[in-house]
Amino acid sequence: MNIYKSLFLFFTFALTSCLETVDPDTYNCIDSNQITAISVISTTQVSDVRAYTDEKILCESNTELFFKKNKDDQFYHYSYNDEEVNSEHEGGFVKLGCYIKHNASLKSKDVFFQIKKANQLNEIKVDSLLKGKEHIYAISEQDTAWLFSFESSLLNDGNPDYNFSISSKLGCHGGYCFVTLPISEKEFCFDKNNENMKYLFE
Repeated sequence: MNIYKSLFLFFTFALTSCLETVDPDTYNCIDSNQITAISVISTTQVSDVRAYTDEKILCESNTELFFKKNKDDQFYHYSYNDEEVNSEHEGGFVKLGCYIKHNASLKSKDVFFQIKKANQLNEIKVDSLLKGKEHIYAISEQDTAWLFSFESSLLNDGNPDYNFSISSKLGCHGGYCFVTLPISEKEFCFDKNNENMKYLFE
């Protein structure tokens, strides 16, 4: 199994509702009402995203998920082939994001979402957009026409997390437009050995 497939399966599992059979000795689970997932979707490469307040980094990621569409395809699919992972591909887009845990103190903070692309750095205030059990997407204004040209999910498996035809639009600022889709999962479960997710349970 190559590294990209491993990462994809990890993120897919993170977005899978917890079953009663999940071993509590192996996995931590958190109610999705306590979580906002925040991501950027882009047709150009993204090197890093992070959400932060003036005090600390709330979450960060530098691992892209890459999706591609061949010329004859109607929908996109996740690319498992290392050689295909090229965000400059004519028929591709990347998703890069992380999870913010809500607590009482966060309500009084200014929260920023930072997006790094090559020589470009965007910092966008997002605290007014954050609610539990939602996935917030940032889409560059130049990509919005492409994104909203789809009348159903972008992906060939019909994944509702990529069905922007039913998303709620939250307005545009800082060169990006924001939309939200509900998180349908009741809980998220993560391997207790996953260092990148331990902050959610502190």
